[in-house]
Amino acid sequence: MLREVRRIPPATGQAASGGSVHDDGVTFPVRGGGRPIIATCIANAIEWYDFAVYGALASVLVAVLLRPGPGNGGLTAIFAVFATSFLARPVGALLVGMRADQVGRRRLLAATILLMAGATAAIGLLPPWSAVGVLAPLCLVVLRLVQGFASGGEIRVSIAYLLESSPPRRWGYYGGWHTATIALGFTAGLTAAVVVSATLSMADLQRWGWRIPFLVALPLGLAGLYIRLRLRETTPFERAGRSADRSAAGSSRASPTIQAAWREHAPAVWTGFALVSVLSGTFNIWFVFLPSHVVAEDIHDLPVALACAVAGLAAAAAAAPLFGLLSDRVGRRPLLMAGTSLLCLLAVPLYELVLQGSMLRLLVADLAIGVLLGTLVISAHIAERFPVIVRASGIALTYGLATALIGGSAPVVASLLAQHGFSVCVPLYLLGLSAAGLTAALRSPPVVASGDA
Repeated sequence: MLREVRRIPPATGQAASGGSVHDDGVTFPVRGGGRPIIATCIANAIEWYDFAVYGALASVLVAVLLRPGPGNGGLTAIFAVFATSFLARPVGALLVGMRADQVGRRRLLAATILLMAGATAAIGLLPPWSAVGVLAPLCLVVLRLVQGFASGGEIRVSIAYLLESSPPRRWGYYGGWHTATIALGFTAGLTAAVVVSATLSMADLQRWGWRIPFLVALPLGLAGLYIRLRLRETTPFERAGRSADRSAAGSSRASPTIQAAWREHAPAVWTGFALVSVLSGTFNIWFVFLPSHVVAEDIHDLPVALACAVAGLAAAAAAAPLFGLLSDRVGRRPLLMAGTSLLCLLAVPLYELVLQGSMLRLLVADLAIGVLLGTLVISAHIAERFPVIVRASGIALTYGLATALIGGSAPVVASLLAQHGFSVCVPLYLLGLSAAGLTAALRSPPVVASGDA
């Protein structure tokens, strides 16, 4: 049972003039104004561009990197490779998150973006199946594992850094921007895929055009690395570290671990798991699986499918900060309950719209899903459930489990269902995830970041 409702008092004194209140009402200055927030969000968008390109060009990668074969088995195989990166995510999340609680957020943020960009650019250099045979998909799997390790650490540590650099009374708003920049990164990746698929013939796209969006990741990653190397460590972490240094040797604060986060905050982990599963599963089915699926089934052309997905992601990016700001006033639970309830009600009818072959209906469905995902103010909700000394570890554990077990496998599950004639079950799968998320939202205590509630 959940027993505790933790409230962070409204900012006073120093906090009122630009500081922030973290954990038990302790006041810290917010360093550099909005610069850490802007820098984290920009670099986060660059990193998620890398992840989006793979999903957007999945149907092309089937023809280039896999053995030619009949049916949609190749698409399922490509999504299985997509899922392998999510198997590496919890490893990256746990190792990077735990290390970030020990040495700081800033160093790890620089390392993850370099790994992600390098692996993505390397995918753009892979030789085709016709040249090296099975070595092509094997190298793809290795590079996807590197991507997964990097992104697994990235999102957890960047959430901790972003929120610890912002006033807690506005954690919902800034957490919404973190979600928005994931959507913007995906939007940029899909846009790059739209451009190359719309301007090149399918033959040129398969021969060399598909490589361009992957190779663009390298200069983008270097730009993100430059941004992150200029960041400073968060004040709450530095203060917590000094307190840990003064604590008795062997105490949990002196050596924060994943085990400590699990042992002391298991209810937060499980409710967070269900909520992240809704966000990650819905996101990956709708904006990774569906564009390639409707192309493979000749329901829509690739440029149309990707353009509508871009519009849906733009809607998510616009909605997330607005709903985050609203959650700072009314609390996280009402929005989480509303968002998951609407997903339960609309998953099936919106999926049916996608399959009707109308571009307008596809656009409406993508926009609706984008707005609904924007209501899920998960970043702030989960971060508030963990104290600063185990925050990155707790976020890592929650996100790592959910994305590995649910998010990463969602496109594979959907593709297998469609391949065997059970595509009607895909929206029912989304319905089940949303119902579990609604249950978790109902069981979550009304933790708020200010005294407003």
